[in-house]
Amino acid sequence: MGSDSPLTARLDAQLRADGIPVDHIDRLQFFADVQALELRLAIIDDRFDRLAARPDDAYQAWRRDTVIRLRSIADRAGALDAGGALEPHRRRHVVALLTVLRRRIVQLDERHARHRDRRARRRDGPARQGRVGLLL
Repeated sequence: MGSDSPLTARLDAQLRADGIPVDHIDRLQFFADVQALELRLAIIDDRFDRLAARPDDAYQAWRRDTVIRLRSIADRAGALDAGGALEPHRRRHVVALLTVLRRRIVQLDERHARHRDRRARRRDGPARQGRVGLLL
């Protein structure tokens, strides 16, 4: 399969020289996945409380999926950067996106824990602290 442009051909040659198979990381797919992660961040920002208030099983499944995607982007960005195939401005953009997403996940975890605690209090009733029984 031939290269589409001289730049792609040079990147292919550089990746081969570094021992990385050219088709190992599809740059177009990588950038599409970065955009999908940006969309996920926008959804988190837009629906923060609704996401945090989800039942635990649904929240954990969504969280796992997000973390898997985040790690995949980080791994592929590292490989592209090591091969010299990731421009500095794109590298900074990906690093910023991953950093913000990690912070949002931590914030969501904290909020989810508070929602979970509230649900448990509603289910179990008020705390029994401070009640003194009468002894006869």
